[in-house]
Amino acid sequence: MRLLGCILLVALFLSSQQNITAQDIGEINFSKQMIDPSSPANLETKFEAGDHIYAFASFPKTIIDLLKSKTVKKAEVEIILYELKPPLYDYQQPSEMQLEFSSMWVSGSLLNHNRLPVDIVPNPDKTTAYGGKEIEYKKFGANYYGPVLFAKALSILSPGEHKIIMKVNINYSLAAEGSFVISGNDFSVYESMSEKLNEGAGNIATQAAELPKEERTDKTLEAEMITVLKSSNTYKERIKGEVLKLVIVDPDWTIRRNELTGIILDRYIRATAAVKNSDGTCTVWQFITFQQDYVSNVFQKMKFSGVGDPYKIPCENVK
Repeated sequence: MRLLGCILLVALFLSSQQNITAQDIGEINFSKQMIDPSSPANLETKFEAGDHIYAFASFPKTIIDLLKSKTVKKAEVEIILYELKPPLYDYQQPSEMQLEFSSMWVSGSLLNHNRLPVDIVPNPDKTTAYGGKEIEYKKFGANYYGPVLFAKALSILSPGEHKIIMKVNINYSLAAEGSFVISGNDFSVYESMSEKLNEGAGNIATQAAELPKEERTDKTLEAEMITVLKSSNTYKERIKGEVLKLVIVDPDWTIRRNELTGIILDRYIRATAAVKNSDGTCTVWQFITFQQDYVSNVFQKMKFSGVGDPYKIPCENVK
């Protein structure tokens, strides 16, 4: 009897723990249309290949509370898509195969809400994923994270019916989960939808592009930087164009020393330049590095050392 009582107590404890866990995880709803957070409607659990797919995650607490920090200005929200795969044998359980992972960066008023729009394959003209100030997906290589990659992941599904599970993690813990079924004979349509989303995101980013904030004002140094830049092979072969404006993005020079002896090797400082191209468009070249070697206790003549990735900018945004 005592053993039976202990077993019952353990069972009740595990059951209560499961209930607590369930209460701590929010849900995700889906639709073919953008979802109004104040009045969710037209919710769906079944989709056909080629449908637009929107999602809306609701959490048990506000994002800032889930982060357990009141000082965070920008939060990383992890979004993961899985496909539920049937077991090979009857005695096995279905398994979750990861299709895609992306990090969404959330800021502003959204941190104080317990809900979050999460577009999967939105219409490029109706999306919260790209162009907003409080939701941001970064770019890696040629593609933006988020819906661009989610659409790519769906494009390689085989003909038939698939159960897709979506999970949203905040502070490395599961915050919301939901699932939908999608079926079709050809999912390759999502490849072209991914390309359109990527193009749209790029156009939005270009229209909003600006030069970074100037961290140091030194007209003499700026003029010297432009002269050194234009004499470099990188400028002649890649950058070309007319330098419209250059801003120094470091407040001062950074000294580099030998790790073993501590002897000064050189110092460097970085700038960013807006260049007008021959076709009339404008490009920002980031983190142009200028270096001065240290020889005989004297810093030598400044030289060009390297440049970061460029991005497009409307010429009228160069001020």
